[in-house]
Amino acid sequence: MLIILATVLASVAFLVLMRLLWLRSKPGNYGSLITVAAAVLVLGLAVLAATGRLNWLVALAAALFPFLRRALGLLRYLPFVGSLLARFRQSTRNTSQGAGSRSRSGTMGRQEAIDILGLGSHPSRDEIISAHRRLMQKVHPDRGGSNYLAQQLNEAKRLLLEQL
Repeated sequence: MLIILATVLASVAFLVLMRLLWLRSKPGNYGSLITVAAAVLVLGLAVLAATGRLNWLVALAAALFPFLRRALGLLRYLPFVGSLLARFRQSTRNTSQGAGSRSRSGTMGRQEAIDILGLGSHPSRDEIISAHRRLMQKVHPDRGGSNYLAQQLNEAKRLLLEQL
């Protein structure tokens, strides 16, 4: 019974700790909660180690490690994908209400194109092309991506190359 309780407490503490560390960038005082969650996690892992039940957890972590390494590398693209998905939701909401998904002028602005491709304020031709190619490999419809995201990337590239 103690082993099950320690496993549940360690799992819950780990989830709380990860959630609090994720929210740490937002304002708020989570320092004491993070400390308590970390202490419960360490205590639960200590009980599992003392009873000899930690081996399955280590085996699971070792099996997931190659996948987690690759997944952590993809985390840097989350803000980009999140902003594109927010635009997609907004455009579908506007389309369903009868409004267009574009701004009043009907075209994408230079700053919006730079933001979509994730470039600096004065990108060169090579930077635009490489950013477009890198992002298109991730969101291309043939690879399970979205037509909308690919269209946004293509339009951003076209606009920035025309303005050079």
